[in-house]
Amino acid sequence: MECDMPNRICLAAFVAAMFGPTLTASSQTTDTPITKLPTELYLRNAQQPLSDSSVIIRSLQDLVMPHDSPGGVPKNDDQFKTLARDFISQNSTAFGLDGNAANLVLKRVRTGLSGTVVEYEQRLNGLPIIDSQIGVSIDRVGDVTSVTKNLIEVPTSKTGSVPTTAKLAEADVLDIVSADLKPAGRIIEAPTVSKAYLNEDNVLTLTYIVRVAVQEPFGYWEYHIDAETGRIAEKFDRRAQENKRAFPIDGGETTLPAVDLRGALKGSGSPKSLSKTISGKVVSGKAWVFDPNPVTTLNNSTLSDTADGAIFEGAYVQVNLAGVSQVGNVLSLNGSTVRIEDFEPGEGGRSMPPSTATSEWTARRGDNAFNDVMSYYFISSSIEYLRKLGYQGDLELFPSGIAIDSDGANGADNSHYVPGSDVLAFGHGCVDDNEDTDVILHELGHAIHHHINPEWFGGDSGAIGEGFGDYWAVSYRAKLPNGADPDPGKVFPWDGIAECWGGRRADVAHAMYDPLETYDDHESFGSFVSDELWSTPLVQALQDLKAQGVEVETVDKIVLEGMFDIGRNFTMRSLAANTVKKAELLFPGKGYGTTFEQRFKEHRILP
Repeated sequence: MECDMPNRICLAAFVAAMFGPTLTASSQTTDTPITKLPTELYLRNAQQPLSDSSVIIRSLQDLVMPHDSPGGVPKNDDQFKTLARDFISQNSTAFGLDGNAANLVLKRVRTGLSGTVVEYEQRLNGLPIIDSQIGVSIDRVGDVTSVTKNLIEVPTSKTGSVPTTAKLAEADVLDIVSADLKPAGRIIEAPTVSKAYLNEDNVLTLTYIVRVAVQEPFGYWEYHIDAETGRIAEKFDRRAQENKRAFPIDGGETTLPAVDLRGALKGSGSPKSLSKTISGKVVSGKAWVFDPNPVTTLNNSTLSDTADGAIFEGAYVQVNLAGVSQVGNVLSLNGSTVRIEDFEPGEGGRSMPPSTATSEWTARRGDNAFNDVMSYYFISSSIEYLRKLGYQGDLELFPSGIAIDSDGANGADNSHYVPGSDVLAFGHGCVDDNEDTDVILHELGHAIHHHINPEWFGGDSGAIGEGFGDYWAVSYRAKLPNGADPDPGKVFPWDGIAECWGGRRADVAHAMYDPLETYDDHESFGSFVSDELWSTPLVQALQDLKAQGVEVETVDKIVLEGMFDIGRNFTMRSLAANTVKKAELLFPGKGYGTTFEQRFKEHRILP
């Protein structure tokens, strides 16, 4: 078995060379099955019992820990990779890697405020195994601080049962997707096709992964199709979305032309690619915005979406739009951090080109140019805030910026972020979503947690992502003099007025965690929704620490770094435990972790 040793761990060869032979096919029983190993999180001095039904939380002291970094303090990615590879090899038995035919292949090395994480995925026959991951977090002096593990045990005796050759061609699987999806209208994102192994009840299925985004049925669809039989193993919409009222607001019925996915794969009918280059001169412009929203600014919870425009005049503030592009005397909202684009159909399936100006955007609510500048200004400002927290240079979370459609979502009262595609889109209906900074920053929150942890998937990640988005929105308002008015516990004070959809809360004291449950996004548990179970302890800890004189920026760093190296398939309990440890690691001796721990315990997230 050949390996690129800097990037791949072939355990049968590598570990044997360093520490003696691993288990071989002859030393395994022939009936040893392919097995999904337990999801595990290893933390320094983890208190027991912390595990729940999905994640086993262990202490790092259960593992073989290196006493000193062999090369001293690590100075670059290669040295961090060497430390991680050696550490995994020393603990191959504990991790279930002895005799495992699936190689560990380096996926990425990422650096955050609390250290560096080296992440691997498993591959078999050169293809990735979906949902496999191991991450080793190392601090700046070379000490391992945590490990996340999601692995499949593939005994060498079972490799013969794993298919290696697809019986279907790419064109065949596109026909299968077309027959099931019945796509019509615009192609928003041309189809892509790749192959991987999918673990189905401890059977590895050779699978085609097809991704495509279309106008009807609207969504960014992902299919996993058995490459031998054509069976659809899984399909889902990749969007992280609000689902307030996910239907077109005009309610009209229109027959749209069918989509040719085969032709789109070959390049015909593909949508305009999103631009990542900035044309023209970089300048500043001016615009009028709500900051954060008219309900808060005017301290008036009785405002209606249909109120006379004059009522809102006192809520507008003029701001500077940094980094806009100028060609001739025309300014466009196309900067290095945020690009306003038109890649999704909006109300009535319309296309709404991004607005321009000569020096100042003067639009008010009701004009989509106002939605453009709200989206551009607050997302640009929030990403710049992340840079001020320390996420810049090698730690930059948005090195390529992000594309936004301010009038998308196919006209639904909905907004979303699409991981992988890395785009944000905002819908209209009742109050336009872009009129409330809580909606804008909540959706950016989804982009943040996917950028700070690209492994974000599975477990309670749906509810946690929604809860973090709510936290990120409230955290911004916590820095404003009257940001909590008129209702400190409400999220989406303007978009979520009663006549629209009601919003959510971040002060649901009676929301309690059940370690036997899995919490998906927006899931109702009677008197609370799953999103509120995560946002409430975060926001309450923020308010506690702020009352003690701790800066909001400090709390934000703790929350962000908790997510940084949590891997995938995490639960509220495992992320809570990691967040408490990050508070101690980032701010030793300050007691901030105790505040988070107390709030998590109030909701039984931590026992």
